[in-house]
Amino acid sequence: MDSSAMHDEDDGSSASSDEEGYQDESIAQTSMEVEVSRTTLDTISNESVKGKAKHKKYRWRKIQYQAPSVDFIPSVEEDTEQRCDMTPYMYFKQFVTDEMLQEIAEQTNMYSVQKQGKSINTNAKEIEQVLGMYMHMGLVQMPSVRAYWEMETKLPAVCDVISRDRFLKLLTLIHFQDNLSASDDAKKDKLWKLRPWLQKLQKQFLCIPPEECHAVDKIMVPFKGKSHLRVYMPANPHKWGFKMWGRAGQSGFLYDFDICQGAENPNREKSEVGVTGEIVLKMTSTLPAGRNHKVFADYFTSVPLVQHLKDRGIHYIGTIRMNRMKDCVMKDEKEMKKSGRGSMDFRVNQDNNIIVRWYDNKAVNLISSYVGIEPVGNVKRWDRKSKTHVMVPRPAIVETYNKFMGGVDLLDMLSALYKFSFRSRRWYMYIWWHTVTVAVINAWNLYRRDQKKLQPKMKPMALRRFQALVGTSLTTAGKVKIRCGRPLSFSEATPTPPRKRPSCSVPLDVRKDGTDHFPTWETRQRSKHCTGNHFSHVYCAKCKEHLCLNKDRNCFCAYHQVK
Repeated sequence: MDSSAMHDEDDGSSASSDEEGYQDESIAQTSMEVEVSRTTLDTISNESVKGKAKHKKYRWRKIQYQAPSVDFIPSVEEDTEQRCDMTPYMYFKQFVTDEMLQEIAEQTNMYSVQKQGKSINTNAKEIEQVLGMYMHMGLVQMPSVRAYWEMETKLPAVCDVISRDRFLKLLTLIHFQDNLSASDDAKKDKLWKLRPWLQKLQKQFLCIPPEECHAVDKIMVPFKGKSHLRVYMPANPHKWGFKMWGRAGQSGFLYDFDICQGAENPNREKSEVGVTGEIVLKMTSTLPAGRNHKVFADYFTSVPLVQHLKDRGIHYIGTIRMNRMKDCVMKDEKEMKKSGRGSMDFRVNQDNNIIVRWYDNKAVNLISSYVGIEPVGNVKRWDRKSKTHVMVPRPAIVETYNKFMGGVDLLDMLSALYKFSFRSRRWYMYIWWHTVTVAVINAWNLYRRDQKKLQPKMKPMALRRFQALVGTSLTTAGKVKIRCGRPLSFSEATPTPPRKRPSCSVPLDVRKDGTDHFPTWETRQRSKHCTGNHFSHVYCAKCKEHLCLNKDRNCFCAYHQVK
């Protein structure tokens, strides 16, 4: 592992780390016997500082490390077989439910009355269409929203769903909570306008059985406008934006998240795990205890944090600063530099936690509760002096950390691929659109997990195809097609229809929705549904397919029939 790739950020808590006390073993055990549920940072802090009068002293010695048995115990068996016939649209609706969309429609109608004096009269199906259009816009990026309706650049998957003015009006009025009924206590939450959506979406994410390995890290939502929650992170690709904390699996599935709102109670007592350690405790509070889950994190680590998680049956690996390793004396970095790349040192405490210092480009410190130095592997590095690649010894703890730490980074990469950025004066809308993108990625990850179990030899579909099918189903399934825009005033401007019909298949959600499938008479072509070589003039106006409809065969009915 290249140590330059490790985060070395200072979150402000390191200055007070020397003053943080360490609890007695019995008191630490009592403080962790709390219900594993969603808790606030204040609750976690209060639990972790109980009985702080007695400090625990850790003794670090250079002795043989005995790795414990950490076989993963799945919490529940997944109902993968029940999802064998699910379409991409159904996977997405597992996270963004009809109830959530209906609530958005009701709140949007209420907000339009409060703001304009009349209701916009939207419904859950129209909100679905807005989300579907957003997904198609992410796949086909254009410089402005209006370009999707302009004659020279229009995209049928967008412009044929809702008229431009209606779409732009909906964007300005989408709402999530009644402004007038919110209490003063609720408004202390800086995200109170978006909180109902975030809570319901978080609940849906947590319904999926968690993987074995999880990474806790920050997520940046790009934003350069005016907001009291905007932060500046100069080391990030997106320097300005909203900071979120997330816990993601190795596949990039986001299980838990929380938007950073700054220091909530600056006068509260200091926790023994530190400010950043409280974030890890909060993100892992929804993990089932005693199942040997593994958690990986950067710059959050302290020795009490590792022990807190270990008491709950959760094992941990993370980078750690030397000023958080009290009474732990290890080789100096200058001494290790003389020994060259691959030199390492370690210490073990009385709780069987190990700290390893490994020198690559510079010294890197990692702490673990279940992986030590053995077995030592090798990693290829470029040697400037000899102008060739050399093999450098690498301890097992570094290899394990590199393998499982990138879950949140993978999610960030996938989120940036097919995401369209709407401009809005309401800063919280940027967070909402990002959560919709994350819901699509989680649905795709769940589909890939099921595909790997049910059909391991079949290659899963790419994210772009999955998002396109979800977008098509959201805009078309169960919806009546409405003619958008004015008719053209002269025939010369009428675009020439394509000679060949599109080759892409119709999503099952659209094909079997039982809405607006009308037979028309078109040029004779081969039937889509027949196995034999049959031709037909009958054409489905919604599915854009030729189907038989005569006294001998009724492919039109069989094609659209719901099983």
